[in-house]
Amino acid sequence: MQKTNLRFNFGYLLEASYGTSSDIEIDYPHLQVDDIRFKNLRGSFRATRTGEGIYLGGLFATQMPIECHRCLTEAYLPIEMELAELFYYPPATAPEGEVTVGMDGNADLGPVVRELSLISMPMQAICRKDCKGLCPECGQNLNEAECSCDRTAIDPRLAALQKLLTDRE
Repeated sequence: MQKTNLRFNFGYLLEASYGTSSDIEIDYPHLQVDDIRFKNLRGSFRATRTGEGIYLGGLFATQMPIECHRCLTEAYLPIEMELAELFYYPPATAPEGEVTVGMDGNADLGPVVRELSLISMPMQAICRKDCKGLCPECGQNLNEAECSCDRTAIDPRLAALQKLLTDRE
């Protein structure tokens, strides 16, 4: 994994007494973390010295590019993430797979923010609530223009159900 622009030096907190904290604000107009692009990543977090390392807690908001599940166009989806992570120090005390503060006092929040963003993404992201999607016959994006396809035809296996609805009316 590459180093990111979300590296912070917490050396000053490592030398402080337990319970000492520092508030940090971030504002990145554009940021790339591995395979994910973030637009307008903003937020704040509090770094607190604990007996096990540095605890980070805060909120971030960003916009992430998605392909709409209905119309297949690219859009930016607003995402909110809650940061609640312990960065172990010294690194040798960290359980396997946990994040750490390096011996130089630096911690990279990039992998944590990437993971939080993936967890915050909806299973089927759409570009907007009223997205009409694509025509199943011709593939026209119905948000951009209507098509002349006849979409009233019903699957013959469901014709009996359609007849019940028609008779009811």
